[in-house]
Amino acid sequence: MTGNEKKGYFFVFLTGVFFAFEVIGFKEIFRRFNLSPEMAAFFGVGFAFLVVTPFFLSSNKRRKKVILTIKRDGLILFIGTFSNAMGIVLYYYALKQTDLGPAAILIKTTVLYNVILGVVFLGERFKDREVFGIVLSLFGIYLISTLQGQINFLSAFCILLSAFLFAIQSYLIKKYIPEILGLEYAYLRLFLLCIFFLIYSLGIGSFAIPKWNTIVILGLCSLLGYFLGRAFYFEAHNYLPISKLNATLLIEPIFLMFVGILFMNEPFDLQKLCGGTVILLGLYLIVFHKRKVKS
Repeated sequence: MTGNEKKGYFFVFLTGVFFAFEVIGFKEIFRRFNLSPEMAAFFGVGFAFLVVTPFFLSSNKRRKKVILTIKRDGLILFIGTFSNAMGIVLYYYALKQTDLGPAAILIKTTVLYNVILGVVFLGERFKDREVFGIVLSLFGIYLISTLQGQINFLSAFCILLSAFLFAIQSYLIKKYIPEILGLEYAYLRLFLLCIFFLIYSLGIGSFAIPKWNTIVILGLCSLLGYFLGRAFYFEAHNYLPISKLNATLLIEPIFLMFVGILFMNEPFDLQKLCGGTVILLGLYLIVFHKRKVKS
């Protein structure tokens, strides 16, 4: 393993830690309060954006990096963030109605979509191991999606669609941005997400201001996930191929599933355990192999 790979895996490890805290925090908010997904996302990213803005504006060097990111990567940033925003709304909508464990496992099908995007747009070919992994993943998805009382069909569909929308951003970054500035990219993404969620909530008439303590909790979780987690994840794109980026995050849903069982009174279900194991095994087979690009 090279030094760059070690650095990339370290960034992805930090990403998984911060992502996990964000998901747990938002799930707890949805469990305790009747808050719409777009409002939770808006006040979370808005709080995080206000907190980190002085850090970027107080330094001339950081201001130049922000401007460089806008000029060089602005279009990909906008398209990827718009795709992300739609995925976030769908994911939080489903997270409000489903248990933490099944949601955390299904969202990792982003790995599956990344492989498909590579085959369709990058001229890569399916391997036998990949095909077997895809079949396993689809079977595991079926097991998780049919967990009675823990997830419904609509929630499962929303999460799977959300995972695809998340995959689009990584694909665009790897294809069109040779070297990404992780912190600056994450900062500008916060700003765009604020605008999107505000316009979306006003458009559907769901805008409402939660209590200040709820906003603070959402903001702290967003600082960890939306800013720090994403910044490390974007930075890792400079050191690892897209498949390995997502593969290292496969340990996150196992952690979240046990958090749901131990601390959120979610049932310990053999079908959930088997489905999660089969999905992660399938994704493992999809990822850990040598890919050849078609000439």
